[in-house]
Order: sequence, then structure tokens, then C-alpha cells
Amino acid sequence: MKILIIKLSSFGDIIQCFPVASGLAKKFPAAQIDWVAYENYKELLKYQQAIHHIHTLPHYASTGILSSISCLTRLLYKIKEEDYDIVLDLQGLFRSGIICGLSGAKRKIGSWNAREGSIFFYKERIMPPPPPAQERYLEFLRYLAIEPDPYDFGLPVFPQILNIKNYVVIHPYSRWRSKIWPWRNYLELTVRLPQYQFVFIGIGPWFPINAPNCLDYRGEIPLSMLMAIIGNAQATISGDSGPAHLSAALGCPTLVLFGPTDASEARPIGKKVIVVQSEASCSPCWHNICLNKKYPMCCLSEISVEKIIKKLMILIEN
Repeated sequence: MKILIIKLSSFGDIIQCFPVASGLAKKFPAAQIDWVAYENYKELLKYQQAIHHIHTLPHYASTGILSSISCLTRLLYKIKEEDYDIVLDLQGLFRSGIICGLSGAKRKIGSWNAREGSIFFYKERIMPPPPPAQERYLEFLRYLAIEPDPYDFGLPVFPQILNIKNYVVIHPYSRWRSKIWPWRNYLELTVRLPQYQFVFIGIGPWFPINAPNCLDYRGEIPLSMLMAIIGNAQATISGDSGPAHLSAALGCPTLVLFGPTDASEARPIGKKVIVVQSEASCSPCWHNICLNKKYPMCCLSEISVEKIIKKLMILIEN
């Protein structure tokens, strides 16, 4: 049997889909399970141990329309040649729908809430369950009579690479400006907990880190290094971001701050995850730039350092 999973993006969403590949591999141990994603996620997918081959596509924003069409056409020829038995479209958008519809697979499965007309490319449609988002992906397994394990992300155990044993990872960045907790709060947290070591990671606006109990690993680092740092940490503190999902998937105790997005929908899935949802009246707004002119960024600003310290202690001590 040959099975193709289509999930083009993004970092956190792809991680939440990993249990689908793991579930398929357990049910059909002799099956070839392949994946289609944008090429910038290829390295991440290499670590999912159930995946046999990764088909990639350049993101449409990085190429012109003619080049994008050409790349998609070549990809479709490759997929057609594979003669897949089942294609699962976990993305549910026009481009993924085309890939599914023209794959030549015997079974083309997608969701009833797929957008951009992609629903018309499927032969079989699944009714999506209530949030969190991962449940929509796991429903594909249930549809195939497979009992899902939401915590089986199929990722390896990474060796310790830092010279410190007990540390907390802080990821203070996000692609959305509205998801960023004020950096001064992160620094206050490290000062108030001198008994802990903190390791800062991520890419975003620079701010000084001078506390003696902090290590600065911000900037571009290899994904394997990032996974090793997070995977061996006592805990991770982050906003709603890809590294928060990675931390939960690696089994690291994870504390996530939610402001403009809704934790009930977008929370990372893991055995030890605590979320703090802003209580501001405008939260969640789902805007990547704060539109509150009177109290800008109030949703995350109202989450106190004291509250995060208390939640972190619960996470570490339990």
C-alpha cells in the first residue's frame, strides 16, 4: 500500500499532523507513507520516522506565477507515477486540493470544511470534529478505523549538547507581532529566578540579555541543534509559535502564552502543556497586528510575570 499525506505548511501545523503518519505506520507497517510540503519544511519532515519520501514544492510567495505553475505540474507528474492507493489532504486549500484531485489515487480523502473549492477534488469527505486543531487531523485516522495516539509524533530522542543539565528554554518570538510577550517581562522572569538557567532561542527583534543565568542561542541554528536544546530542557516558555509545538511534541514540559489567538483551537498537544490565555476583553482577535489603539498589545501585556512564574513552577515540579 502507498499512502500520501498532503500538509504544505506551517511549522506547528505540520508537527500536529505527525501522529497521523505514526498511526498509519502502525496500522499498515508495510505501507509506503509519503508527504507533500513546501520545501522549507523538508528538514523537519526528515525527523518523522514513519515518512518514506518527501515531495516538496516551493512556496508560491517565493516564485512567480509561471514558475509556480511549472513546479506544481512537475510535482503532479511525479505523484501520478507513484500510483498512490490513498491520498489524505490535511491542508484543505486550493493548491492541496489540486494535488489530491490529480494524484490518480484510488481514494482521495479530505474534509467537509476545506476551503478555496478544494472540497470538490475529494472522493471521500470527513466531518471535522470540534477543536483543538489536531483533532481535525486525527479524524482522518478514525475514518480509516485507526485509533489515534495524539502524543505519538514519531520524533527521535536527541542527545544533550549543552554543558548545563537543568535549564529552561525561552522562545520570545513569533511571526505575528501581536503574539509577542513584552521582552522586558522575559528578562524580569530570569532575574527573579536566579536559581534556574535560561536558554534563549529564536529569530526576531534584538534585545539585550545580560543576566548571568542566561545563555543566548538566538539567531539561525541548525534544526537538529534546536531540537536537541528543546528536547533536553526542564521546560519551554513560548508564545503561540512553531517552537512551542515542537517542544510539546518532543515531550518537554511546555508553557504557552496566548493573546490574539485562542488556546482552545491552537494549543500545542503534549503530555505536559500548560496554556495561559489572556483575559483581555479583545482576546482572541486573530489579528497579527494589534488593532487596539487605546490599549495596544494589552492582551499579552496583562499577563503578569508573577502568573508565569507560578505556572512554570507547577510545570517543573509536577
